[in-house]
Amino acid sequence: MTDASHMLSDFASFLISLFALWVARRPATQKMSFGYYRAEVMGAICSVLIIWVLTGVLVYLAIERMISMNFTIEADTMLITAGAGVAVNILMGFVLHQSGHGHSHGGLSSNHGHSHDEESAGHGHSHDSKGDKKKAKVNINVRAAFIHVLGDLVQSVGVLIAAIIIKVQPTWTAADPICTFIFSLLVLVTTLTILRDALHVLMEGFPRDISYPSLVKDLQEIPGVQMIHSLHVWSLTVDKNALSVHLAIESNQDPDRTLIHANGMLREKYGIYQTTVQVEAWQPVMDDCQSCQVPEK
Repeated sequence: MTDASHMLSDFASFLISLFALWVARRPATQKMSFGYYRAEVMGAICSVLIIWVLTGVLVYLAIERMISMNFTIEADTMLITAGAGVAVNILMGFVLHQSGHGHSHGGLSSNHGHSHDEESAGHGHSHDSKGDKKKAKVNINVRAAFIHVLGDLVQSVGVLIAAIIIKVQPTWTAADPICTFIFSLLVLVTTLTILRDALHVLMEGFPRDISYPSLVKDLQEIPGVQMIHSLHVWSLTVDKNALSVHLAIESNQDPDRTLIHANGMLREKYGIYQTTVQVEAWQPVMDDCQSCQVPEK
């Protein structure tokens, strides 16, 4: 029963992943100016919630069985179900693995730079269709479904072992609920990182694969930059980041050259294509501006 239920949840997660991938590919609109990338994150959260609800129900039923010990198990049926579970999970895992590595947003990326100076205003605006030059990370929505399937594959193997034990020793029926406890715990643990990453994206946290001090250092080392402020980096989804920053430059510096240098560095080193860089003239009062200071933590 446990394995059959998890196979059903695998199928549901599989459909959710495919639907979320389809929605995420939709182009940006006037109402959804960043596009639908967050659909991937919502799909991952839905997959995790399905896993947790189903696991809670199965653990409850297993506890009832352990307390009453009044149940019979058809070892042959259990063997067939577990064997089918192993086969289905391997198939879905293979499909999700291929989908996760073949999915990329690079072709939809763009970067924008605008520079402003008190005496003159220069504007840089470019679009890049070559894609992210950094190695793309696996889509979080696909990763949630893949980990779900992987966990259930291990569970199906466990159920298969339990079925063999019960087949050999029919009196050892407790192997069934014990198997449920062990592998339900395994599935819950494997989904914690997925939920953590999904919530980090929704809270617009700083991307985990980028070092904040290194990024600040690289921006400050751009020729002519006196200071940086209002640096914000967030994730539209796990594999697509966006950035906005103000660069205060010396009065004799060319804002357009600074803008080109900054955007080029952000693309080449950090793989950030969705950028808004404002170049402005440095003023002494900026050194005492609290809101202009880089956060220490």
